[in-house]
Amino acid sequence: MNRDARRKNLLRDLSKTWVLQRLRQIELSAVPGWIGSKVATASRYQHSLNVGKLSLLVSGEDEDERLLLTAAAVLHDVGVGPFPHLSDQAMRETLGFSHEGAVKFAFENSPLKDSQVLENYGLNLSEVASIIEGKHKLSRFLHGFPDLDNADNIYRFIISIPGRLLGEPSYYPSEIAASMSLEKETALPEDLKKRWMRDYKRIYSYLWDDKLNMIGWTMLGRALRLLKEELTAEFFRLTNREAFQIIKLKIPRLAEGLENREFQIIFDRKYVEFKGEARKLSDPTNIWKIEKMLCGEFNLEEWSLGLTVDQPLLSEKPDHWRVYLVSHRNNEEPKVLLEEMLSSSVPFEPFS
Repeated sequence: MNRDARRKNLLRDLSKTWVLQRLRQIELSAVPGWIGSKVATASRYQHSLNVGKLSLLVSGEDEDERLLLTAAAVLHDVGVGPFPHLSDQAMRETLGFSHEGAVKFAFENSPLKDSQVLENYGLNLSEVASIIEGKHKLSRFLHGFPDLDNADNIYRFIISIPGRLLGEPSYYPSEIAASMSLEKETALPEDLKKRWMRDYKRIYSYLWDDKLNMIGWTMLGRALRLLKEELTAEFFRLTNREAFQIIKLKIPRLAEGLENREFQIIFDRKYVEFKGEARKLSDPTNIWKIEKMLCGEFNLEEWSLGLTVDQPLLSEKPDHWRVYLVSHRNNEEPKVLLEEMLSSSVPFEPFS
C-alpha cells in the first residue's frame, strides 16, 4: 500500500466511527439554523472530513507524522459538546476541560471501540489528543491563524449559508493547506492571508450583527447556565437536537420562546475597556450572577433574560468587548440597570 493510500484509508475508517458520525447532527454554526438564523447549514462531520482531506496536502517526508496529522485533523472536533463553543464553559465547569481537551473523553464514551481504528494504524490516542489540545509539535497545523481547521471552517460557512448571503469565498482551503510543510514553519503568501482574513472578518461581523443568531447564542447559553447543576457527562455527547429536547423539558418557556421568536435584543453595545463594577463582566463565571441579579431586581423569571459578553477578535484596534442583553417580549426594565453598571466603561468608537 502506498503512503497516500494509507492516509486515505485512515480517513475512510475514521469516518465510520461513532465519534465522527455523531458530528452529522452537530451544525458548523454554534447556533443551528433551525433556531431561526440564516447561518451555515454544513455539519461538523462534513467540516471534519474536509479538514482531514486538507491534511493530505501538507508536504513532508516523515510518513508517521503525516499519518498522525491526518488523524488529528479529522478528529479535531470530536470533543465538541452540543452547540459547540457555547457549551465549552459548561463543559469546563462540569468536566474540567473544554472541547479541545475532550478527545479522549469522546472516545472513552463511544458505544463502539473507536480507538481500535487508530490502533490498527499504529497510532496512539493520547498522542493524537495532544495535537488537538495544542501540546504537540504538530499542533501548529490546528492552532494557527490560519490553520487547517479555520481554512475549511471559514470557506464552508460561506458556501453553506442559504442563498449565499455573503457571496463567494475569496480563497480555497487547498491553497492554504498546500502552503504548509512538516519541515518548516508555514510561510503563507501575503495575498492569500489577506483573502482569508477578509472572509474571516466577513463571517464574524455577519454573525455578531445577526440578531437571531445572537438571540440564539445568548439564550442557549442562558439555558446551559440555568441547567449547570443538572448537567452530566452524558449531556456533552448529545447532538444539538437531543440537547435542545432536554432544554425544552427542563425550561419549556425558554425553548418555546426561541422557537416562536419571542426574545428581543434590548441592549447591544461595544466597549474598549470595562471599568469599575463592569469589570465583573469580563469574567465568564460571573455572567450567571449578573443575570440572577437583574432578574431578582425586577422580579423576572430566570428563563426570560440572558446576557452575552464577549470579545469578537477581528483584528480591530483596539479589540473590543461587545455586550448583549436579551429579554422576553421586549421587557426593557433590566437595560437601565445594566447601563448603570457600564456607565464608567470606555465605549468603542469605530475607526472612520
